[in-house]
Amino acid sequence: MDHKTSELPDFRTSGLLNDFRTAGLGAAFLAAALVITGCEWSFRPHPPAPQHEVLSFHTTPQAIEVRSIAVLPFFLADGIGRTASNIDQSMTSSLRELGLHEVKGVSAEQRGALLAKDVIQANRITADDLLRLRDALHVDAVLIGRVEEYDSFDPLSMGVTAELVSCLDGQVLWSAIGHFDGHRKDVQTEIQAWHERTAGAANSNLYGWKVVLQSPHLFTRFVAERLALSIPPAKVAAK
Repeated sequence: MDHKTSELPDFRTSGLLNDFRTAGLGAAFLAAALVITGCEWSFRPHPPAPQHEVLSFHTTPQAIEVRSIAVLPFFLADGIGRTASNIDQSMTSSLRELGLHEVKGVSAEQRGALLAKDVIQANRITADDLLRLRDALHVDAVLIGRVEEYDSFDPLSMGVTAELVSCLDGQVLWSAIGHFDGHRKDVQTEIQAWHERTAGAANSNLYGWKVVLQSPHLFTRFVAERLALSIPPAKVAAK
């Protein structure tokens, strides 16, 4: 497996321009991972990313074969505020805006109709579950994540663990652990750069880039785009 540290987001999302002007409050923090065994999963706690590493990820050569992804709702641990669920839509939007995969967002209602239990809460996902998702959603892989802890005070923080799993054979194709603590200077530097690239001169918020540290919606967009950029792009089919 390759081990890399992702780069800063470098694409503009026009939908964010209004979001920067109407920001709210929120936060999140995480340290957990999914583990694959054969064609079934089990979940086990994973230590958080090292303090010096904002985002670490692993990928396999087979990841470039994925052309379509379904984003399942992230699991929120006990006590996590509902505003942390912003990460669901943020992840779907970020992947779509990159344009490297066909992306399908899965609502909680859709998930409930297709799966008997939340795959992380149930601590497993079976081969039958994966095939059902593949056939119903017409995707090659599913993205599964977890939010473990949430703090809604400024500056926001978010830790996230996510995995991209093949619907064909249950292989974990990509996994990431992020530790986005709004108190950290390196995270603030990344947020400032991201804000300048996405909002640009059109942003008129008095708080400037610091509004991201106050808004659950904007903060999860920042985190989601960092995650999305670490997923390998689909291989271009030969003509």
